[in-house]
Amino acid sequence: MSLLPPSGPEALVREVLQGLSEGRYVPGQRLAEPDLMARTGLGRSSVREGLGRLAASGIVAQAPHRGAQIRHLTRRATCDVLRVTEPLLGLAARQAAEAVVGGADPAPLVAAAADYDAASPEDRPRARARYYRALTMLAGNAELDRLLPLLQVHLIRAQLRTNRPPGRPARQALVAAVAAGRPDDADAAARGHIQALIAAMPDIPDTAFASR
Repeated sequence: MSLLPPSGPEALVREVLQGLSEGRYVPGQRLAEPDLMARTGLGRSSVREGLGRLAASGIVAQAPHRGAQIRHLTRRATCDVLRVTEPLLGLAARQAAEAVVGGADPAPLVAAAADYDAASPEDRPRARARYYRALTMLAGNAELDRLLPLLQVHLIRAQLRTNRPPGRPARQALVAAVAAGRPDDADAAARGHIQALIAAMPDIPDTAFASR
């Protein structure tokens, strides 16, 4: 069965999130409605609704008479997002491993992780989304499936594009632990990558963050 195409507003959301991942959009950049309409082929109402959704998820800031702008996180805000992400991602990994212990099949997660590792830069945003979706689906926790995409990790990836530790080793350790049904190891692998990012914060240049 083929998936339905995204709605106009959802297409705008995907365009901005993918653009952040690929470097076509950067934190602090203003998003002019005419430019977005020309780039996406969407009407003004769809663009405005899409920007509203991005604002609700904390990716975009909207101000009267100033339009929309991709948020640029301060160092403190970046750390706060990571501290919230750490236990949630650890819980997702733990519950996924527990599901495997209970007889669930980890093959979809293993395949999604392999696709993520092999994805081209253009395909990485979609591959990343499929990987995290496979993790939360295996965990079977609807709240994690709802909450994790709402975190502003997209902004952190964009801001720290050249300053963050590589994620592949931790991801591979996470998937291996989940597939083997080792909840403690899966939790530790998920948290370890986030903890490494937090530990790196003091050494990242001020230019990577918004001023207070």
